[in-house]
Amino acid sequence: MERSYLLLTGGLSGLVSLLAHSVLWSIAEMLHPRMRVANASNRQLDVPDILLHLFAGVGLGGLFWISWGLAALVDVTWWLRGLIFGAVTSLMVATPAVISMNRAAHSPPSVALLIASRWVTTCVLAGLACAWSWQRGSY
Repeated sequence: MERSYLLLTGGLSGLVSLLAHSVLWSIAEMLHPRMRVANASNRQLDVPDILLHLFAGVGLGGLFWISWGLAALVDVTWWLRGLIFGAVTSLMVATPAVISMNRAAHSPPSVALLIASRWVTTCVLAGLACAWSWQRGSY
């Protein structure tokens, strides 16, 4: 599998994850109007946030390439491989960073939940996209 293809796939999945998260969070806010008031200040995404998710997706694509597509997992489908990769990276990378940032900023738990859900979405979609690309490339 070519490295640049996985890096591009990871970067694009980082951007698509923000779009998917915005749609899912909007649906959640429609169902629970109290969430809209609590998270009104953190709803806007600015360019540095978007670039951060883009670069994180590129990094996750590189990590997937370095791990040889989780070669130790045999006889699993591409989507299960992607979910496992996304879950591991979000648990090991995104969760500690969000908890640390929340503790340092002394922000309410709802803000941490919003930011954590953005990062989990990015990690899982990048894992699924890279696993799908890996499966297509290894005929």
